[in-house]
Amino acid sequence: MRILQVGCGGLGSLIAQATLAQGHELTIARRSHKAVPPGAQVLYLDVVAGEGLSTLHTIKADILLYCLAPVEGQSYQQTYVEGLRHVLAHVSLSQLKHVFFISSTGVYGEQQGEWIDDDTPAIPADAEGRVILEAERLLDELDCGHTALRVSGIYGSKRLYLLRLLQNPARWPTKTHWTNRIHELDVAAAVVHLYQYLADGKSLPSHCILTDGLPAAQHEVLQWLAAQQNLPAPETPPLQPQSGKRIRNGFLQQTGFKLQFADYRSGYASILSSLK
Repeated sequence: MRILQVGCGGLGSLIAQATLAQGHELTIARRSHKAVPPGAQVLYLDVVAGEGLSTLHTIKADILLYCLAPVEGQSYQQTYVEGLRHVLAHVSLSQLKHVFFISSTGVYGEQQGEWIDDDTPAIPADAEGRVILEAERLLDELDCGHTALRVSGIYGSKRLYLLRLLQNPARWPTKTHWTNRIHELDVAAAVVHLYQYLADGKSLPSHCILTDGLPAAQHEVLQWLAAQQNLPAPETPPLQPQSGKRIRNGFLQQTGFKLQFADYRSGYASILSSLK
């Protein structure tokens, strides 16, 4: 498959590496002049500013992946909506078989411990979620297939929010807050898995949740992390009231995808081992 990937930050680099490892032909469009993974072609352009995008039309791709995240000085609207609109206006749409957009489970506004799955209507509760959903809806105007990949909290070797939180008792949870996560390597593997799913002639829905499917209360994760490091841990707060949401990954499982890190324990065990 010929892939055009827009964006190559931390997550994008992992997706690019996984894409190349599976033998796909990869062209990366990025603003930064940092190196891209060996084997990829690269176009240096700014899709958010809309500068130099005419070269995108020359790329004959089967799949477009849009995986930008806001950088300093850019708003959600600029990054997700304007940037995606600029790309779609300049790529060769007649060549594309499918467009993927790295979205977020932030498009779901539930915040009282409700269960969420692929069939749950997306009703954002904040401005960021509404902007991301606006970007998703740009895909509905396309004639080719398209899928918004709604990713939950990403963690990994350089995404250590909870480890830092453990060091700050003043910010420990005082009520039960549900959290959902997926290891960055599993995000990259899932994206490439879905590339192959398409190559095998199977169809994809307009959106798909990427998460490990095993929600956990934040205090439980912190208590486990503390136990692994012999550190003080937060106390268990009352069950009610509770916040956050609990997210299932039904369609991803149906595709046959197997997570490398099935839950936070296996994922963080790997991270803690690498930090020693």
